Amino acid sequence: MMFFVPFIYFTLLTAYWWRKHRAYDICVYMSSLYAVTSFFEIVVVCGDMLGEGGILFGKTDLELGVVPTLLFCVVHTLGMLPFSLVYKTDIKEITPPKTPVLPVFCWILIAVSFLNLYLIADSTMEILSGDLATVRADHYNGLLSPAQIKAESLPSVLGYFYYLNTSTLLALPLFFYYLCFERHKPWWFKALLLLASLSVPLQGLQVVDRTEIMLWGMMLIYCFLFFGKFMTKKHKRIMIFSSTPIVVLALFYLVAVSQARFGDRDGGAGVGALQYAGQGHINFCFFWENQRKDIINLERELPLTYHFLYKIDTDDERRMERSGQHGFFISVFATYIGDLMLDITPVGMLLWVIYFFLATMLVVKGAHRTQFDVGEAMALFVLSVIPVFGIFYYRYFYFTYSIMIIMAIMVYVFSRKKFVIV
Repeated sequence: MMFFVPFIYFTLLTAYWWRKHRAYDICVYMSSLYAVTSFFEIVVVCGDMLGEGGILFGKTDLELGVVPTLLFCVVHTLGMLPFSLVYKTDIKEITPPKTPVLPVFCWILIAVSFLNLYLIADSTMEILSGDLATVRADHYNGLLSPAQIKAESLPSVLGYFYYLNTSTLLALPLFFYYLCFERHKPWWFKALLLLASLSVPLQGLQVVDRTEIMLWGMMLIYCFLFFGKFMTKKHKRIMIFSSTPIVVLALFYLVAVSQARFGDRDGGAGVGALQYAGQGHINFCFFWENQRKDIINLERELPLTYHFLYKIDTDDERRMERSGQHGFFISVFATYIGDLMLDITPVGMLLWVIYFFLATMLVVKGAHRTQFDVGEAMALFVLSVIPVFGIFYYRYFYFTYSIMIIMAIMVYVFSRKKFVIV
């Protein structure tokens, strides 16, 4: 009956934080995500949906132990705990940086997004009007998308510049910051930031990807919760009016892709979506029981180091190699702590989450803060991606994501210290 425990625990944790904070804010949001996915786990188990859709346990060998279940709940709570010190009702202001470098970062992200639009403009509609299942299968088989082929013909300087495309997600909190606190900035500049934040989801259309749209949507909700109290009623009406068609189109796209990928599965796309959403704790327990604890791989935790020093990246070939080492397919959803446990053993996982806790506490500093600077807001955004999207897997596993983290650290440093050029 261990499959009931995460749902009960995270539901109670969500209710506790909601009552304590008297608001639906970022920690309540994070905890509720784990409560919802844990509810889907109950549906999956009770609905006899095991053994496919990425779920490693079969219908006859389900074994959810007490120890991994307790770890699943406690370690995730440790990762969310610093965010519970940020009370939405207490924040009064997000202050500007002490060094005027923020517009530079904004224009870099906007420029990268324009380069991305150039690469995808002449092929995306043709891809979306074709056979989505075939396009996705071609991607899994290693075939390059038209945009990837076009990107390879770029001059080397632009090719390296395009590495920053993953970092365009940073434009999302920057858009909200300028909308709420830099109201003298022209509307078109803010619109360009919002467009820039969509760069990676638009790139993902080339390979019929759903992940980037989901990440963008989940972090959009995070930004609404963090910045929403500073938005005027006019801004909220404009946001709702302008975002409604985007949300509708995104939902149609997600349904179409899910139907193309899972339509031939027993139960159809609906069952496939339930299995994806509800497998985190199940697969975490499978990892606990079946992983080889004598194997340590750090390419997902140190992707920049492994990319440049050892020429190792987390790709399909590497995942298949590691799957052979462990004796099961590792590219499934086991939440971010499941990925960490598989890479660096349970002890390493616990040490990593303690480090994450301390790093987040360094930014948060203490409870009931009334003021953050924009660098701290950006740092919190980058850190929050781990528990928010961590309901699926550990997000920062490619070396390009390290560039995004470095850019956020630079904003954090420049926001807090005034540099004088002599």
